[in-house]
Amino acid sequence: MTAAAAGRDELAGTVARVTEAVPGVAFLRPGLADLIRGPARTGPPRTAGRSPAGVRVARGSSAGPWEVDVQIVVRRGHRALTVARAVRDAVTAAVAETAPGAQVTVTVANAL
Repeated sequence: MTAAAAGRDELAGTVARVTEAVPGVAFLRPGLADLIRGPARTGPPRTAGRSPAGVRVARGSSAGPWEVDVQIVVRRGHRALTVARAVRDAVTAAVAETAPGAQVTVTVANAL
């Protein structure tokens, strides 16, 4: 794995951990591959080079800012807009040192 890929994976892991800790977040939206594998998955929860479910981290160019896309499901009784803003603020603060100027987008995929 290259240093850039390792940095991307580390950044994605940080984003996932921070997002899941925000009050009102039920979980990160699983992708199709995560739904197909389901709970019967064996081995490590995530393979190298694969971002956590609901998190996409990319860079347009090697010198450009990181683009972070987070897709969440909000718990019942919480306002989606308030939770999305809290996630954006928490993620932006958490990655400010390692990825200055990161553009963070939060999408509420569903609410429980």
